[in-house]
Amino acid sequence: MAGKPAMMRQLKAAAAKAAARAASAKEHVRSAKALLKQARKVFKLEKKAAKQARRNVDAAAMATTVAARERPSKPIATTANGPVRSAIQKPARKSAPKTRKPEPKAPKPPDTLRSAADVAKSVIERLHAAPPVLAPAAVIPSGSMRAREPKPLPESPNNPSLDSAES
Repeated sequence: MAGKPAMMRQLKAAAAKAAARAASAKEHVRSAKALLKQARKVFKLEKKAAKQARRNVDAAAMATTVAARERPSKPIATTANGPVRSAIQKPARKSAPKTRKPEPKAPKPPDTLRSAADVAKSVIERLHAAPPVLAPAAVIPSGSMRAREPKPLPESPNNPSLDSAES
């Protein structure tokens, strides 16, 4: 019986070590989840900042193109004494950037595809309906079916069959 208590102690020690390793792994998983959560938050903030920067760049580009279109460069008229006073460019007034109104979206086209239930319903209705009535067949009188004699060809100088018959 001396072997059994020693074996029991070893098993209890192994169980305690396994429980400690499981608790350590559980803590490791929790810390990894916390790091992942923090990384997601950082990613979301960076994505938002990039979007805002892109909007600012687009707004600046629109402002420069609008300003360039509003005041085209004119050559300065000169006289012998110097530039003409009216031809000197005045500094452009800074105005608020024009914001474009969003264009209304076009209405969505009606869905041309039918659902399977609609198709099945129409097929069943056609199967249960009476067959369409066809127009009556044309009646041909029996006298018109007799054989007709072919009409003789008119005489012409270009018809070789008449030339050979005359000689």
